[in-house]
Amino acid sequence: METEKPIEGWLFILGLRMVGGFIYGLVTLYGFLDNVTSFDFDTFVSEYSRDIANVIFVQTFYPFFSVIINLIMDSFLIYLFFTKNKEFPKAFIYLNITILVLAIGNEFVIALSGEIIYFVNPAIGLVLLIIWGTYLLRSQRVKETFIHSKRKKYVKITEEEYELIKQKLSNS
Repeated sequence: METEKPIEGWLFILGLRMVGGFIYGLVTLYGFLDNVTSFDFDTFVSEYSRDIANVIFVQTFYPFFSVIINLIMDSFLIYLFFTKNKEFPKAFIYLNITILVLAIGNEFVIALSGEIIYFVNPAIGLVLLIIWGTYLLRSQRVKETFIHSKRKKYVKITEEEYELIKQKLSNS
């Protein structure tokens, strides 16, 4: 039986980053609620053109749903992290790639208003993903910490073994 290591050092910092990011996401979501709940498409169409109303709609709802998706993924990652699940390192990388794609989409939504986009947030996210991803995949400490797996293990049996098991079950 493998002995698990506690969450210490760089992993502790990563855990703080994930929990802090989740809390920041909740605060951001709260900030979007007023805009989303008070949005009235017909009012924007009557004040502006339908095209401008569509742009305002996308600028209002895309970031809102991006934050919701980020919160769902962050909560899943936090669960895997604190249960020390073996799948955490790969899930961290895959889900952070998804978050990067959403962040790039957010930059394009900002560009709809005519602002210049710099891709600063996606660039920082990419650098952090490369650093943390490399650490999670190569570190021996990570391999010794994340050892739990919820997957069921199946055993391959032959046809004769199957028949024998079936016979024993029918006799009991």
